[in-house]
Amino acid sequence: MFYRILLLVSVAIFFCAGKSGPYQPSCVGMSGIQACPLNYSPVCGSNGITYPNECFLCIYRLETNTDILIVKDGPC
Repeated sequence: MFYRILLLVSVAIFFCAGKSGPYQPSCVGMSGIQACPLNYSPVCGSNGITYPNECFLCIYRLETNTDILIVKDGPC
């Protein structure tokens, strides 16, 4: 019984321990013109704009030379 409770608590902590607060997008190795995948996995930028995915946010950061963070996964 103790192990079941421990397992349930561990699973709950795992799912609740997502990224909190704004974080840097993963733009490692990106420079110049890039082709982003067309998968729709929206992210909300710290500038209030929803980007189709993290790659599009990285491209915008490179083109405008601005430090935009990801505020949350999903639309703004």
